[in-house]
Amino acid sequence: MYVLNYQKQVERISQMIPLRKNEQTYEVYYHDPESGELWKSFFPYRSENKKGPKLLRPEPLPQNLKHQLEICLNSGNLADAEGLGIEYSLNPEKWDEILTHLEENRKKYSRRGFFEFLKFLGVKDSRLTLEALKIDFGQLSLSEKEIYSLKKRARMLSLKKFFGI
Repeated sequence: MYVLNYQKQVERISQMIPLRKNEQTYEVYYHDPESGELWKSFFPYRSENKKGPKLLRPEPLPQNLKHQLEICLNSGNLADAEGLGIEYSLNPEKWDEILTHLEENRKKYSRRGFFEFLKFLGVKDSRLTLEALKIDFGQLSLSEKEIYSLKKRARMLSLKKFFGI
């Protein structure tokens, strides 16, 4: 699903036809003539002076968060878990919903995919994640106390998955 390796991205993109390019957001949409799929290339951590990691993935993602987690965490390809984690790290407002899904279904997800997703989601190191994204606590709909609570939940969830509880 996600392609994170630069060489593989170049190889994959060379087989596709560019459809649309946004010069301001650096999003490019491609059509894969073999499969008929629409693909999106973008920089989720883009800022004024740097772009951050580049992601390439099929567009659109399934609408249902639970379905997205099942696909990406169980695919066997850690790039899928990493890519989805990076995308959702940009939405701290969704962390509560994500952690709820992870808690309810943690036994259904592969161990490696689960930990890779949590690592790149950034909730366990929320202060660093928010600083890297240049998000101020005042801009969030979440308070510092709520962020701390989410961080604690994520750590407990990691321990539960680690010990198979």
